[in-house]
Amino acid sequence: MTFAVMFLFMERLGPATPPAVRSATTHDAVVIIPGIMGSELVEADTGRVLWGMRQALTYSARWHHRSGMAALAVTEDERAGKVGRVTARRLLKFASWSPLLGGTEPYTNLVRGLRPAVADPAAICEFPYDWRLPVAFNARRLAEAVDRHLAAWTAHPAYEEARRHAPEGRSAEVVLVAHSMGGLLVRELTRIPGAVERVRATLTLGTPFHGAVQAAAILNSGRGAPVPLPHRQLRDLARTLPGLHDLLPAYRCVETDDDMVPLSPADVADLGGDAELAAYSLDRLRALGNSPLPGHRMAVGIAQHTMQSLRLRSGVATPQTYMFKRHDDDEIQRDGIGRPLKEDLGGDGTVYRYAAHAGGVEEIALAQRHGALATCGGAIDLTRGLLTGLRRPEDLGQRLGHGETGLEAPDLVSAGEEFEFTVTGDDDPRRMSCVVQDSSAADRVVASPQLPPRRDASGVLRARCRLREPGLYRIKVSGGGEAVTRLILAAAEDPDIGH
Repeated sequence: MTFAVMFLFMERLGPATPPAVRSATTHDAVVIIPGIMGSELVEADTGRVLWGMRQALTYSARWHHRSGMAALAVTEDERAGKVGRVTARRLLKFASWSPLLGGTEPYTNLVRGLRPAVADPAAICEFPYDWRLPVAFNARRLAEAVDRHLAAWTAHPAYEEARRHAPEGRSAEVVLVAHSMGGLLVRELTRIPGAVERVRATLTLGTPFHGAVQAAAILNSGRGAPVPLPHRQLRDLARTLPGLHDLLPAYRCVETDDDMVPLSPADVADLGGDAELAAYSLDRLRALGNSPLPGHRMAVGIAQHTMQSLRLRSGVATPQTYMFKRHDDDEIQRDGIGRPLKEDLGGDGTVYRYAAHAGGVEEIALAQRHGALATCGGAIDLTRGLLTGLRRPEDLGQRLGHGETGLEAPDLVSAGEEFEFTVTGDDDPRRMSCVVQDSSAADRVVASPQLPPRRDASGVLRARCRLREPGLYRIKVSGGGEAVTRLILAAAEDPDIGH
């Protein structure tokens, strides 16, 4: 065949059309389950937003008013199962703030980040729930929501097209993405017959499988020492919440003279909590045991200053940032004169690192604070990888990072007054930067605190900042890995004075 004949032959065939390149997507259904305080709550009769307010200053006003959060308290009727006074409308759309727990980022970035990994936005279900109520109650509603969503997705026009491109043409299954308390709802599903049969994979982000000492600290806030009014308000509210009691630590966290022992319902009553709610929570944990979650992947927060244990004396809890070191046979390691050796194992600022572990599942560590754990780039990359078939954490690239930067700052400051925050980790201080953003003003940068070029004798970087206007602000520290953030509230009111 001459070149001319070949040319004519190819010309008749037309220009070569390369095969279409498809983005990596899944035809599975996805359900996003937020953490405590991660759902917008409204008063059913009036439509008044009780939690998830658009304006950050509303949080300040309500926490600083003696009855500002009273409508969130669980009533006797609600505790008896007569619910409906409060409804969960949607996932958090705006940053929120509470004393001790600090700020919670909205889930907008997570939802937006997952859309390119699914066949159609209709494949994603956001599951808001009334986080005040028991985990077991909300888990039953989650089971119903999962079934409804899978049925709706498989009836959607985009589903059949997506299925044709799926490996082996299998039917859609469900991927559960759960932050914080949301993971406890997922674990509770394992007690409901048939609830996890169609679940392909589960990702938990900072879920306190063994509870959090901070929950005990909230119940005890204000005992033994004066605290700002917002902290007293949270304490009084928390005492009524079954959901908060479901977060109480179940591991050995109460330091005695020579050991650490589990928290008991009687201890919870001494702290100021509800012994009946505590007993129910601990019984539930025992019934669950080490129930495995389907296709479980587990991300935990690390490198942040975190309550890990506590001392309890005369009804006053003193939180501590350490655990006792133990030998392989579970005996406590001791120094030369018999004192227990202590170690700080860190966490995400709310949940102790190993309290976020589920038995037999390898952790994926993210140097992030609890409130940002579900919305940081590393978590979104991890979730998208899980959806589209990635199996090895090491394939996620640099987003998961190698640095372990920690950020510690007050949860509440007075507008116009200078405060200190600290940064820990091994990154070169000369390559680190810090900005402060206004979370309610399109993340506008309002300050750029200077980090010192060297760490002090304790190994931390200390910086100071002043926020001139009231509002909810995000401190953002960037270094060798992904930026670490913390939300803080600058209040116009004196934190020690309430109305």
